[in-house]
Amino acid sequence: MVCNTGVGLTPTVDGEVHHFSTRGIFNGLSMLGDEETETIWNHITGRAVYGPLKGSVLPVFNLLHVTAEQALERYPGLPVAISDRPVRGRRGMFAPIADRIPFLRDGFRSTIVKEDTRLGTMDIGLGIWTDSEQRYYPMEVVQAGGGAIVDVFDGRRLVVYVEPGIYGLDAFFTEEQTASTDGTLVTVGEDSVLENGVLRDSSGERIGITRPLQLFSRWYGFALTFPETTIYGR
Repeated sequence: MVCNTGVGLTPTVDGEVHHFSTRGIFNGLSMLGDEETETIWNHITGRAVYGPLKGSVLPVFNLLHVTAEQALERYPGLPVAISDRPVRGRRGMFAPIADRIPFLRDGFRSTIVKEDTRLGTMDIGLGIWTDSEQRYYPMEVVQAGGGAIVDVFDGRRLVVYVEPGIYGLDAFFTEEQTASTDGTLVTVGEDSVLENGVLRDSSGERIGITRPLQLFSRWYGFALTFPETTIYGR
């Protein structure tokens, strides 16, 4: 999608597997429909917005931007599928995916009911949400903060950082009050270090981390999904 937005959804409703496909565009975002009931679903929140199952919610989980090296570090023994075909046959308007796209095509813009103009349409950053709070972290603001910041979100301390080796943002909850990065490693607190998405203490022992629901997304997509969102730094 132009908005660079995607999450993982578990396609079960009341214990039964449903089959989904894209049914159209609304507010600049793809809407999903299931074959079993023809219900229409929001592809970010997993909520049914129209049809027999309206109000139902699919389980949602994060899809994070990682390299193969980072994925293998986070999940040792992970099988890697390698295709003999290139990812792209030619360079298009979405390559690389996080490059700044100067405009939103008319086919998308014409579906937007009312755009949130607090930031530019194609601004890119990290959107984070819970049931009670939503916040957007602009990429350029996190970069201006040294590439790693600590914030309090929904009552919990949170590290938001530029993922080394990837043009993307990531976040996880922490008890520490400081975070910094040298472009390769992220230091959290006095002596915990994040490398390839894995946090370790001073002895090298792995520390488990908890991540909020998050999207590395264009502003318009996140703001139209969560109109009450706040913006970090404002």
